[in-house]
Amino acid sequence: MKVMKVAIELDISHFKKFLAIQEERQKALAEVSQLLGVDFRMSEEEKIKYAEEDFNKYLENEIFKEVAHWMKLTFS
Repeated sequence: MKVMKVAIELDISHFKKFLAIQEERQKALAEVSQLLGVDFRMSEEEKIKYAEEDFNKYLENEIFKEVAHWMKLTFS
């Protein structure tokens, strides 16, 4: 029986990238809000929530790729 290690690195810099994307989105929404006179900006909680959702999707994808790789090695 083979024993395989699953190696997924949790790197907080990925979360920081997703948060930076949401901060840029916030800036764009502020500009649109100013032009249209209607507030479309996100709250801090929403900004963090969207960054967390994107980060979770990223992690799920990384886990899926690692498990698929492990399965190929195990059952090949």
